[in-house]
Amino acid sequence: MSFLENCGILTLTLLSFATLVIAAFIIFCSLRRYELAIALILLSPWAHWLFTPPVHESDIESIAPSFGSYIRIAIVAIVGTIGVFQFLKLRSGSRNEIPFYLLLLGGFVLYALLSTVYSIDKQYTFVRSSEFVLFFFFLLGFYYWLKDRTRLEKTLNIYFMIMTCGIIINIIALVLFPSRVWSWIMPDRFQGILEHPNTLGAFCMLSYPVLMWKYYSLSPIGKVLLLFLFCIVLFMHMLSGSRSSLVTSILGFFLWYLIINRANLYSLAKILSLALIILFGVVLLLQSRPASLRREAADITNLTGRTEFWQGCIQLVKERPITGYGYGVGGKIWSDPRFYKAGQFLWSGSARASLHNGYLSMAIGLGFAGLLIWLSLILIPAWQVMRLEPCGHKALIVVILFQGMVLNCFETSIVSGSQIITSLVFWLFLVMAQKLPLLPSPDRANELPAVGFVPTRRRYHAA
Repeated sequence: MSFLENCGILTLTLLSFATLVIAAFIIFCSLRRYELAIALILLSPWAHWLFTPPVHESDIESIAPSFGSYIRIAIVAIVGTIGVFQFLKLRSGSRNEIPFYLLLLGGFVLYALLSTVYSIDKQYTFVRSSEFVLFFFFLLGFYYWLKDRTRLEKTLNIYFMIMTCGIIINIIALVLFPSRVWSWIMPDRFQGILEHPNTLGAFCMLSYPVLMWKYYSLSPIGKVLLLFLFCIVLFMHMLSGSRSSLVTSILGFFLWYLIINRANLYSLAKILSLALIILFGVVLLLQSRPASLRREAADITNLTGRTEFWQGCIQLVKERPITGYGYGVGGKIWSDPRFYKAGQFLWSGSARASLHNGYLSMAIGLGFAGLLIWLSLILIPAWQVMRLEPCGHKALIVVILFQGMVLNCFETSIVSGSQIITSLVFWLFLVMAQKLPLLPSPDRANELPAVGFVPTRRRYHAA
C-alpha cells in the first residue's frame, strides 16, 4: 500500500472519529437541553441549501447527492437518536401508556418503510421512509419533552429566531450574490439561497404567522422593526412569483383574524376592511402582471399543467388502490410508457420530480389505506386544537397547519417528513397541536407577560 493511500485512510479515520465525537457531544448537550435538538432539526434544510449549488431542473437526475444532503441527513439521524434517548429518559419516570396518536404515527412510518418491498423505486422509498423513521424518533422525544407552556414558548421562539435569520440572510444575498439568488430556468423569479422560487415562497408563507404571533409581545420600537421585517418577507414573496403560497398566505391572514377576534361588530368590520384591502391589492397585482408572476402561454391563474398530472395520478391510483406504488416514489410513476414524455423532466419518470399534489402523492405511494391513516394523523390534532379557547398559541398552530394542508393541494408539501421545510414545520406543529390541549393552563394571577395574545374586546391578554 502506497504512502498516499495510507494518508488517505488515516485522514478518513480521523474525520470519522471527529464526527463521532461531535455527534456524541451534541447528543449529550441535547439531552440536557432539548431545545438544541429542536434548533438543529429546524436548521437542517439550511445545510442542504447552503452547501448545494444551484442545479438546472433538467440536470437534477444526473448529479450525485450533494455534501449538503449528507449533512442534512446526518442532522436528522442525530436528532432522531436524541429523541429516542429523551423518550426513554422521560418515559422511565412515567407509568402512562404511550398515546394512541404516537402509536398511529409510528405505525404509519413503519408502513411506509415496509412499502420498500413492493416499491417501483426501492432505493428512494427506503431512503425517504428511513429518514421519516428517524424524524419520528425526534417527534417522539419532542412530544414527551413538551410538558408545559413554558417549553412551548421556547419552541416557538426558536422557530421565530431561525425564520428571522433566514429572512435576513436571503435579503442580504439579494445584494451580495445576485448571480446565486435568481432562478436559472426562470430568471425573473427570486429564489434566494434556497433551491427553488416555490421553496422561497413556502418559506415566506411559514414566516407570516410567527411574525404576527410575536408582534403583540414587543415594545413599540420592536413592533416597528417587526413590521419592517414583514414588508421584507412580502417583497421577497412577490419576487419569488410563487402564486400558490401567496394565495395560501392571504387565506392564512383571514383565518388568523377569525380565530383571535371575538364575534362582534368591531371584529367583523375589521375583517371586512382587511378583505377589501387585500382584494384591492390582488386587483392591482392582476393588472400590473409583474415579471415574476408571468408564465409562458398562460395567465396568472393558470395551473401550468398540473391538471394533466392529476388526471394521470387518478388513473394510476385506480389501478393499485390498496398498496400503491411505494412511499415517496414521486414522479417515478411516469416511467410507465403510457405517460413518459421524452425531453420533459417532470414527465421523465424521475423519483425526484414532484406530483404537485400531496394528497394524490400519498395515495400513489401507499394506496387508500395509507392515505386514510395519514389524514387521521392530520385531522385528529387539528380538530382537537380547533376546539380550544382562542389564544395566540392556537392561532399560530392552526394557521400553520391550515397553510400546509392548502398548499398541499398544489405541491407535495407535507408528505415527506423532514425532507423539505414545509413538511418539517408542519409535523412539528402537528405534535404541538396534539399536545396543546393536554398542557396545563397557566395561572393567570401569577403569570408574567408572554408571547402570543388574544384580544378581549380591544385589550390583549397572554396566551
